[in-house]
Amino acid sequence: MRSREAKTFLLEILLAGALSAAAGAFFCDAGAALFAALCGAACLALAAGFCTRRAREIDRLSEYLASVYTGGRILDIRTQKEGELSALRDDIYKITTVLGEQKGALEADKRLLADFLGDVAHQLKTPIAAILLQTELWEGEAVPPEEKAACARRVAEAAERMRWLVEQLLKLCRLDAAVVRFDRQPVDAGGLLREAARLVGPLCADRGVSLRVEEGQARCLCDRAWTLEALTNLAKNGAEHTDAGGTVRLSCEGNTLYTELAVENDGPPIAREEFPHLFQRFWRGRDAAPGSAGIGLALAKAIAQGQGGTVRAENGPHGPRFVLRFYSDDQTVTRPSPGSHPGGVS
Repeated sequence: MRSREAKTFLLEILLAGALSAAAGAFFCDAGAALFAALCGAACLALAAGFCTRRAREIDRLSEYLASVYTGGRILDIRTQKEGELSALRDDIYKITTVLGEQKGALEADKRLLADFLGDVAHQLKTPIAAILLQTELWEGEAVPPEEKAACARRVAEAAERMRWLVEQLLKLCRLDAAVVRFDRQPVDAGGLLREAARLVGPLCADRGVSLRVEEGQARCLCDRAWTLEALTNLAKNGAEHTDAGGTVRLSCEGNTLYTELAVENDGPPIAREEFPHLFQRFWRGRDAAPGSAGIGLALAKAIAQGQGGTVRAENGPHGPRFVLRFYSDDQTVTRPSPGSHPGGVS
C-alpha cells in the first residue's frame, strides 16, 4: 500500500467512525444508536491499530539503522510486500549495502597504505644505516685520508640508492592514484629496444653479460617514455638474474592486433611457486640480486595495464622471458586522469 493509498484508507476509516458516531446521536431508537456507536468504535479501533503497527515498524527500522551506524551487521531487511514501508526497507537496504562496501574498501585501502609504508621504511632502512655508519667512520680521528675518501664514495652510493628508491616509489604512487596521462602514439619498437639497451648497457658490462637486440619492423601504439621505463626495468631484471658470460636478449614482433616487446635472459628458470608473486611490489625471489628492492616488475605491470596492455612471465627456450603486449585498437585503453611523464618525477 503506497503512502497516498495508506493515508486515504486511514482517513476513510476515521470518517466512517465519525459518521457512525454522529448518526447514533440522532437516532431515537436505542438499538440503532448502539449499533451506530459500535460501528464507530470499530472503525476508530482499526485506525488506532493501523497507526500502532506502523509506528512499531518505523521504530524497528530506526533501531536497525542505529545498530548499523554503531558497526552492527548489515541485514537483508527487504520484503516482497507492497506498500510504502516495504519501499522504505528496500531503500534502507540499498543505502546500508553501499555504505558497507565503501567501509570495506576504506579498510582495505588503510591496510594497503600501512603495508606500503612499512615496506618503504624497510627499503630505506639499509641505505640510511650505511650512511650513518660511514659518517661515524669519517669522524674518526685515526681514519686515514684514503679511508675517508672510500667512506665518501659509499655515502654517495647509499644516497643514490635512496634517491632511486624514492623516485620509483613516487612513480608507483602516481600510477596507483591514476593521475598519469598516457600519450599513446605509434612508436618504432626497434627504437625502444635500442634505447633500453643503451640504458641497461652499463649494468650488463659490470656483470659481464652480453646484450643482444633483435630488431624488427614492428610499430607499437604506446606512450614512449613510460613504455621505455617498463622495458628498461625488465631488461635490468634480466641482467641481474644472468651470470657472467650469459646473454640478455631484447626482441619485438607485431601484427594487426598487438605488438609485443620481449626480454629474455640465460638465467635459471622461474620456479613454479614464484609465478603468482613475480609482479607483487617489494617481493624478492630466492635468486634475487643483493640489494634488489622488488619494485621494477611491479612498476612494469602498472605501466602496461595503465595503457590497456599486459605483461606476462614465462620460461622460454633460453631462460626466463618477460613480454610486454600493447594492443593496436585504441578503444581498448582505459585513460587515467591527466598527469605527466616519468622524466618529470624527481
